[in-house]
Amino acid sequence: KRRRLRALRKLVAGDSGGEPAIVSARTKQSPQLLEQLRREAEEASARTEELRILQSELDAAQSSDAMRFFCRVVASPDRAAAVGELGMYLGEWKEPKVEPLLRRQRELLDRNDGAAAAEDAQAREEMARIAQDIAELDFSVESFWAEYELLRPGEDGDCSRADASACWQSLLNAGHPFQLLHGRPLQIAGKFLRGVLEAIGAPRSDPRGIYVISVIGAQSSAKSTLLNFLFGCGFEVSAGRCTKGLFASYLRPAMGGPSMLILDSEGLLSLGSEGSVFDGQIALMCMTCSHLVLVNHKGELSRQLQDLLEVCLFAMRHLRLARVQPRLAFVLRDQHDRSKAVHEDMLKQMKNHLEDVARTLGSPLQDLILLDSTAVFLLPSAVTSELRGGQEVCWTSELFAREVLNLRREVFRWLREDSERRRNSGPSEFNSLATWYDYSATVWDTLDQFGEQLLHYRTIHEIELRRELADVAKSAVRVALDGAGGDGGEADGSETGFHARARRMVDSFVARMNASPTRLDLETTDLELSRALACLRDEFVARLEQDFQARASSPRFSATAKEQAKQQIRTPIEWAFENHLYTWKLHLKKATDERAMHELWMHFTGVLNRHLASSGHRSCLSEEESHELFEGEWRSYEASYRERLRTLIKEWPTLAHEVTLLFNHAVGKLQHEAGALALLKEVGPQQLALHQGRGREHGHTTVLEQTDEEWSEQYFYFGWWNTVKMRGLALLQNAGAAEAAGGASGVLRSNIIPRIRQAVQQGLTQSRTDIVARGSLDEATAAESLRHIASVLLNDIELRLLGDGSVSLKRPQMLHALHVALRVTCVEALVAVEEEKQRKAMEDLFAQKALIEEHFLLIVQANKGDFDTARHFAALYHRSLKHWMDHEVTQLAADVRSQVLQEMPDPQKSSERAFQQSFAAHSWRDVLEYVLDMNAYLEKLYLTIFHQRKRAYVSAAQSRVEKRILGAYRLLIEVVGQWARRETSNSPRSTLPADVVKGPAAPAAQKSIKDLKDFITAHAERVPRNAETAEAHRQLAERLPTTADFNIADPKLFAETLQATLGDFADSPELPQRLPGKL
Repeated sequence: KRRRLRALRKLVAGDSGGEPAIVSARTKQSPQLLEQLRREAEEASARTEELRILQSELDAAQSSDAMRFFCRVVASPDRAAAVGELGMYLGEWKEPKVEPLLRRQRELLDRNDGAAAAEDAQAREEMARIAQDIAELDFSVESFWAEYELLRPGEDGDCSRADASACWQSLLNAGHPFQLLHGRPLQIAGKFLRGVLEAIGAPRSDPRGIYVISVIGAQSSAKSTLLNFLFGCGFEVSAGRCTKGLFASYLRPAMGGPSMLILDSEGLLSLGSEGSVFDGQIALMCMTCSHLVLVNHKGELSRQLQDLLEVCLFAMRHLRLARVQPRLAFVLRDQHDRSKAVHEDMLKQMKNHLEDVARTLGSPLQDLILLDSTAVFLLPSAVTSELRGGQEVCWTSELFAREVLNLRREVFRWLREDSERRRNSGPSEFNSLATWYDYSATVWDTLDQFGEQLLHYRTIHEIELRRELADVAKSAVRVALDGAGGDGGEADGSETGFHARARRMVDSFVARMNASPTRLDLETTDLELSRALACLRDEFVARLEQDFQARASSPRFSATAKEQAKQQIRTPIEWAFENHLYTWKLHLKKATDERAMHELWMHFTGVLNRHLASSGHRSCLSEEESHELFEGEWRSYEASYRERLRTLIKEWPTLAHEVTLLFNHAVGKLQHEAGALALLKEVGPQQLALHQGRGREHGHTTVLEQTDEEWSEQYFYFGWWNTVKMRGLALLQNAGAAEAAGGASGVLRSNIIPRIRQAVQQGLTQSRTDIVARGSLDEATAAESLRHIASVLLNDIELRLLGDGSVSLKRPQMLHALHVALRVTCVEALVAVEEEKQRKAMEDLFAQKALIEEHFLLIVQANKGDFDTARHFAALYHRSLKHWMDHEVTQLAADVRSQVLQEMPDPQKSSERAFQQSFAAHSWRDVLEYVLDMNAYLEKLYLTIFHQRKRAYVSAAQSRVEKRILGAYRLLIEVVGQWARRETSNSPRSTLPADVVKGPAAPAAQKSIKDLKDFITAHAERVPRNAETAEAHRQLAERLPTTADFNIADPKLFAETLQATLGDFADSPELPQRLPGKL
């Protein structure tokens, strides 16, 4: 249950960094994606529920009979001896039960070599059951202590918490080993052990601190035996794996030296371990938590051991875990020829190699570890055996005891040297067992969370090859996206990148769509472009894979590394495909909205025309009836518009998946860069989903939402306040020192954390502002944001804010918290962008509603005359022509920018030009600017030239555009006058008297607005005088506003009113002010 709880907590926290499937812009609200999101939500809910059930079962669990017996042993008078006796009985009790299982396991392994498939499957099932049974029997007294902490038994009278703590304290004081890392996967012992360690160290606080010695080495290399001989420890010894996790023994030398903590680690390079990551975690745990690390090795120094130390140095450099600078000493076992010269030469070669590795990492070797070229000790075999009377007799040789004694003297010599060095440099690193426990718990938590991504490498050479391969992949992707020459390429597209060809494809379809949107089937065009763009994507993916294979053909790159890189290079093409497809969707939405607006006007004009036809253009509706008719028609359209808009607006889960995809791909690239970027790890979208609409009441908070207490616990090493207090005591040396130190800690808590919080807030706010202003998030922005938090923000926290506070930052934890907060900020910014898009779309819709309603009520609410309808028609025409003016201004701005950039001076000669304008011209003001900041001076010259040439082009181009737009207005006034004269001449007023027999003559047919529109369209089809007149005629015909076909009683009055109103618009200051403002 405990193991399952730990795995579930990781899943619920979102530590699975698997990349989600790419969310297609075309199908981002499709049923398949919604079903995928629903399944992920259900799985997350199921994990959370299982976590809750397991926790409740664990809380309600009762002690077993064996546990109650252990409690009675702990409460007995001679409890320390009783617990030791219980451990012996447990070993004797397990042996007859484990031996048959091991014997059966060996039989199955021997039989499995030539077994049939069916028998092989049965044997595997039986072996799995045997392994489970062996694991069930793998417990000791340490297992009882761990279960005691979890279940907290003994409150019913078997034993009290104080009795258990006193028992364990007496055992540890006597040097009894205790298990610090236990379980699978390994986890640190809990707070009960910490309380015992704190009770041990409280009455015996030593200013010299505690000296920590650890041993690492391969499995079955007699590490526990070495420690038992060196320091008189009681670590268990046996063949195979006798130490699981990390054991410790607390010793106090009788001669008055500093207290020592001896660490016995699990064997490395074993078949039963979890691999190289596990070996690196164990080795790094010992190296970062010890003053002296004994590297126990059978045989000579090996390349495998050197590779392990390389990766540990790499992880130490990036994790910055080491509070101490460990000293490494190599103990070579079972050496018959103990000539130290050969082995010292090997150690010197290893040291030189590690120094080269450290220089590659950007740090001297002596800043990471202490490695003496002579720190190698040769030990003979610990046990000697021979046949006596036909039986094998074993004993410890006197030679081994003598050599171990020499090694012990050397260890204590190092202890004295390090004590003197620490005494001169400041207080000790670990002044109590509780302080060391807090630090080691933090180290293991960091290794557990972030060690895997740093320790899965085998050597530094492999790391460098991975970085080189990543650079090869980057260059291949860059060529595939941007072309061989950047954004340019050949005219036939053979060397053009995906971006350029996709842009041309989208632009061509947009041009086709804008040319005749009313006669174009938009859905067919959408499908055609989607298929064409997908074919282009597949073409470039295949080309990219071929290019990558050619670039990575060197045999230095392993097949596994190339395959992993090959799987990642497809993602940028996929993301570029989605970006271009989404760009097309935006154009399609605009065209669809314009068409929908046109259909909306056509729909309402149809309603008006039917009303006018049924009423004979005579009757009118009341105000209430008019509003009721309009609102009924409007509600149906608004519902369909909102539904279409909802399919295009991205929701939080979709944006979380997109942000996860972008950042995970950026993390995969940045991990190969130096510095803190190697600590970045991929995060699943479920961790972002935890922050959607949830706060502290659900337990999901970002770094800015956490309290100061949570900051001090999660992002600073345990016991850092104690360090501050201790330094305050050393400085003040008086009775009030404790109070002063407490005040110092309060000042730090009130100053440092708020300052860090403010810096983080400013950085995240700036990222949010940039994304909202840009309106989108791309991979380059994500990578730059990660570089900012890792290089700028994190370094600013460590150097500027923590430099004077003697505070140790949990660097990986803080970086991960900033990473998650940055992702959440990006999602929130994109949600704000989507909400702004939706708000703008609805504003445009309701703006159209106001215009349509005005036109609708004008026609049906009352019998308006030609004067009112002409003014309204002129306002609609003016609004349509303003859109044409905006389009002209946009085209003009692009032309001016392109023209100016083409005529700008050669950038490669900018430095020479700057020198000529400053030093050569003896312009001392320019010389001063050049010397202070050459880049700023070059930028100033560039912008000066740019704006000078821009003004020259803009002034002339603005006059041409203004003349063209005003010419269109004058042309429209002229065309309206021609139509009025034609209609007046075709229908002259009758002056003959009425025939009294036949009655009055039939009235002439009334004209309508459709006649005027047809006249303007037909006038545009005539042969124009010049190209400008042809363009003006075409725009007047295309920009005709959609209106109801209302009657015109007096064409002359209508035309005169229309001409006067259009003339007022043309002569008003609106156009001269709008044009330069838009430009």
